[in-house]
Amino acid sequence: MAIRNILFHAFEGQAGKSVEDVAFALAETHSASLTALNVVDNMPIPSYVVPYVPANLAESYVDEARAAAREIEARVKARETATGIRTEWRYREGDVRAVFAQHAHYTDLVVVAQGNGDDVPVGPASNLPGDLVLSAGRPVLVVPWRGASAVGKRVIIGWNSSKEATRALNDALPILAKADAVKVLTVGGDESRHIPGAEIAQHLARHGVKAEADHMPDFDGPAADALVLEAKDFGADLLVCGAWGHSRMLETVLGGVTRDLLRGMELPLLLAH
Repeated sequence: MAIRNILFHAFEGQAGKSVEDVAFALAETHSASLTALNVVDNMPIPSYVVPYVPANLAESYVDEARAAAREIEARVKARETATGIRTEWRYREGDVRAVFAQHAHYTDLVVVAQGNGDDVPVGPASNLPGDLVLSAGRPVLVVPWRGASAVGKRVIIGWNSSKEATRALNDALPILAKADAVKVLTVGGDESRHIPGAEIAQHLARHGVKAEADHMPDFDGPAADALVLEAKDFGADLLVCGAWGHSRMLETVLGGVTRDLLRGMELPLLLAH
């Protein structure tokens, strides 16, 4: 699969600029088109709070959000002109999670911001990465709210032979094919006869991806910490992992490793479920 269309969350602030930077960089690398999606939650105030706030508060919020969207659109269009990268602007009002999940079905990769930190939208959008991973059916690249520079030059793959890890690795193949260095890392388990991950490294080699396999059998701590530490040692600019979890009644429930990575991430994270 090639990456030909990238959807990214267009919003104000430095975190929004970081997402935009990563999306445009990936589009240039993969000769892809971009779709910038800005969503205003037109019911930002919980219903049980409405009787206790000024009647025009929700209307004022939406007016301000619409004005901000026009500024973001102008910035994105100016960047399209400067780079020559075809970019479609989409503005919607509604439930942020539902709108993004729907639009994600029409793309190859979704780029969003880490769901906490400075400049990241509050409310439903703060859970957007986890929600999309479980509902979109597409790989989701999460950008740390502190930002990122290059993405996909040196890549760590968290591997545990699960369905989710398999999906994430294969969804990442277009990025891996252009990487300078790739490492497949397994954490825990007792494998004395061979290095876990050797078989999937062979699979990658058949796709033209030269990857080394590594194993941390005795790491004393959460698997997420092992992945982050190895990523730092490797100088990685991208971590690829399968996301475990399920969604019930619009509430995202993620597995421990996925949740820990999203909370403490310091480099871009590509997730698939």
